[in-house]
Amino acid sequence: MADVRFFWGSFLALFLVGVIVALPGAALPLWRARYGVGEEVSLFFTALLLGLLLGVRLAQGERRHPLFPGALFLVGLALLGLALAPTFPWVVALAFLLGLGEGTMNVHGNSLVGELDPRRRVELLNRVNVAFGLGAVLTPFALTFLPYGLFLALAGLLASLAALLVWNAPAVAHAHQGEGGRLWPFLLLVALYTGLEGALATWNRVWLEALGHPTALGGVLLSLYWLFLALGRLLLARRVAARPLFALKVLLMGVMGLLCLNLLPPTALLFPLTGFLLGPLFSTLFALVQARFGHKALGGLMYAGATGSTLIPALFALLPQGGIPLGLLALAAGIFLLLQGLERETHG
Repeated sequence: MADVRFFWGSFLALFLVGVIVALPGAALPLWRARYGVGEEVSLFFTALLLGLLLGVRLAQGERRHPLFPGALFLVGLALLGLALAPTFPWVVALAFLLGLGEGTMNVHGNSLVGELDPRRRVELLNRVNVAFGLGAVLTPFALTFLPYGLFLALAGLLASLAALLVWNAPAVAHAHQGEGGRLWPFLLLVALYTGLEGALATWNRVWLEALGHPTALGGVLLSLYWLFLALGRLLLARRVAARPLFALKVLLMGVMGLLCLNLLPPTALLFPLTGFLLGPLFSTLFALVQARFGHKALGGLMYAGATGSTLIPALFALLPQGGIPLGLLALAAGIFLLLQGLERETHG
């Protein structure tokens, strides 16, 4: 029964990671209306990054209890605080707490499930990571139809429930270390990927509004983007596994084509399809790093992902609206070039 309890507690933790990742893009129209913010949104991402880095660092220790449930309680309080925040500086301060909890939850939510039954590790990790996609899909959809404060309060209560489920979680089991090598290209790839994923989710909605599309439609399309991201991971993973780097290059070519169409008002509505093509990228890179460099390198991978997912969307806050689609296209092109370099090195 304990294994089942820890599985569902981790499932809810990763669901909440999805909520936190999708929250800035889903809440941005409300923040702009309520707090009158523009470039100040970059401060949210900066505070979130600082919290994420500290959260990942704390999670690298061997103890899970009371760190894992404590992180979930902290996220619950931060979400409730966001619902009541009177000014945007309060939102920025709470972003640090969200990041602190998210970093810890993301590490332990994955690693705990992977240790419950090592023989079924791949199956269990795939199942539990569906939760991230569900949280990311639900957030923009819910904020389109539910009051902002009500949704955040419900998410905060869910965090408290998850904390109870992972109470007394066992200590970290030691993993076998792999061989070293050129890790930095993979770290840069992950940083650019999470930056593209986050910038699309946060700022492409602003671009759609600039093209004349209604705000509500942007919320629906954002939900579809996260849904297609989850479907891409589910449906393309087996095809990518045969020739990972080559397959990812082909998918990135499709992404760049869709981002070119993103420049035009009618075809910009196709942007959720980029999620389907981007879906397998992170999990494939995660698997390659784990196989080539071992467990210890995964901490660096999490740092790279945290940096990209916060700093790159923060930089997009400084761009003029017309620069948003060009910035997205430049990120996709950078990922493609790095993949091409890694493939040549592997087969060279």
